Amino acid sequence: MTSILGYITEMIPYLLIALPIIIIFRIIYNKIRGYKKLHVYHEIGVVIFLLFMTALFSQTILTFLYTGPVVTRSFSNVNLIPFRVFQDNYYAITELNFWQPFIINFLGNICIFMPIGFMIPLLWSRFNRFWKVSLIGLSISLFIEITQLSQARSSDIDDLWLNTVGSMIGYCVYVVMKKHNSKVNHLFKKEELRS
Repeated sequence: MTSILGYITEMIPYLLIALPIIIIFRIIYNKIRGYKKLHVYHEIGVVIFLLFMTALFSQTILTFLYTGPVVTRSFSNVNLIPFRVFQDNYYAITELNFWQPFIINFLGNICIFMPIGFMIPLLWSRFNRFWKVSLIGLSISLFIEITQLSQARSSDIDDLWLNTVGSMIGYCVYVVMKKHNSKVNHLFKKEELRS
């Protein structure tokens, strides 16, 4: 729990910087597109989504405020063996009685991508397909892992499928929400009205 609170604390400076920039960007974007009357819920959703992406990137690829474990830049820190995460976590739990890798590396990699799978189809109709959300989740994860190759971080092929599973679960949550509360779905996805 302490580690999770630490990550959240590290995100705060990025979010404080990003919030006014995102709001200004959305105002300029909507003026350029000629939108006079905006759907407030859609705009709030977009701002929340962009803040989430800022928080995600702050802990994965923006390393100048990163205070987590630092590794050397070498291929020894690159895991190309799929499903090794199961072996590593089993060893950590059974031999060391250490649950943090399971919580952070396994559950964390799944949970952190669930908002992507949920919010993208909620906000944009054209992405309301399971395969599209899965592909977006995989692409974002691949971008992060490739970027980490040039940094003092490790890259792991297991992160790719764990993140993708997270986006898939997020999409399933969206589908359930849509089925039981379609009004919320329409509220966030309405198109802005042009002048």
